[in-house]
Amino acid sequence: MHKRLSILALNFILLSGLASAQSASDLSRKEVEEKAMNAKLVVEKPDSLHNWKSGASINGNLTNTGLVNWQGGGQAALTVTGIFSGFANYAKGNSSWGNLLELGYGITRLGQDGEAQLRKSEDRLVLTSRYSRKFNQSMGFAALLDFRSQFDKGFKYDIKVKTPAGKDSLTNDRISDFLSPAYSLASLGIDFKKDDRFYVMFSPMTAKTTIVMDKELSAVGAYGVKEGENIRYQLGMFVNASAKLKLMENVAWQSNLYLFDDYKTFDRIDIFWDNAVLLTVNKFLQASFNTNLIYDDDIRIPKDNGTLGGPKIQFKHVLALGLVLKLK
Repeated sequence: MHKRLSILALNFILLSGLASAQSASDLSRKEVEEKAMNAKLVVEKPDSLHNWKSGASINGNLTNTGLVNWQGGGQAALTVTGIFSGFANYAKGNSSWGNLLELGYGITRLGQDGEAQLRKSEDRLVLTSRYSRKFNQSMGFAALLDFRSQFDKGFKYDIKVKTPAGKDSLTNDRISDFLSPAYSLASLGIDFKKDDRFYVMFSPMTAKTTIVMDKELSAVGAYGVKEGENIRYQLGMFVNASAKLKLMENVAWQSNLYLFDDYKTFDRIDIFWDNAVLLTVNKFLQASFNTNLIYDDDIRIPKDNGTLGGPKIQFKHVLALGLVLKLK
């Protein structure tokens, strides 16, 4: 009898333990499920994405000049210009990689009604990619790729020519097109950057490629290519200097200078120099004054009679007030 009671007591203890364990297990599972239901879903970016910064801006400008019975002279004009600028920059440790895309196109309508003419006022395609690895606080090894071209045909307007009857007449001569010309730079060197205000890169080893894909322009050896060829290669020295300064509240100045010197013609330096003064009115309205200066010894500037002259300084300036949309 005592033996049976002992066995029953032992079974009761075992069953109680199992029940308690099961209850604890159920409670733990229930708590876990409740915590999981109440937990917020957090999606973390991979570590590599935290090192990227990107953004873009879209600028639209409109200029209109209207004349009605205006005795002072002049010509009615309407200009519409669109500019896009986007960047994607990566930085981690001593390494940095910057990418910049600039696109611009503008059209001007001169005159009114049936006498109106359309002329291109802006045409820009620039892609720049730069990698740098610092070996001290402000200097490092650098590599640069730069590509420049345009989207549309370009003309030399109002060239004086003689008609078969011997009378004077004006015509337009096509002098450029998409990828005619196009310039690319591949450069290896050393750069210096103290802060975001000033940057310099020097390269003793730079390959410059000039591209002229248009058959008519290639046939006359435009932009320095040999007649009938589409590509010209040059090896030389390269310097890039850029600056960003805050002149006063809401007014900033930006400058970017490219200098290339072919080792075969060391006394002739190619120059690309862009400047911009930006006045920010508010987050959507901005006024700007931009200048672009180009000197290339291989570019022959057409004369008024259509014949080719020698190289000259090319200069363009644009004063604009427009809407700005920034994307992040």
